[in-house]
Amino acid sequence: MADGETMLGMTEAATRLHLTASLLRKWTDHGLITTMKRPGRGYQRFTVTDIERKRRELRLDEQEI
Repeated sequence: MADGETMLGMTEAATRLHLTASLLRKWTDHGLITTMKRPGRGYQRFTVTDIERKRRELRLDEQEI
């Protein structure tokens, strides 16, 4: 992760991927998308770069949803 890169919480990342938070959590559990744990409380965070990469893999930018 680059210093100062924007991080997203579970809900925002799921919204950008057109998924439920529950399904995104399962993807992280199975290693389908990279997540980082926030120190202290352990909340999962996603970099905007990783979410945009996954959007391209899923071809979400090419579809009208």
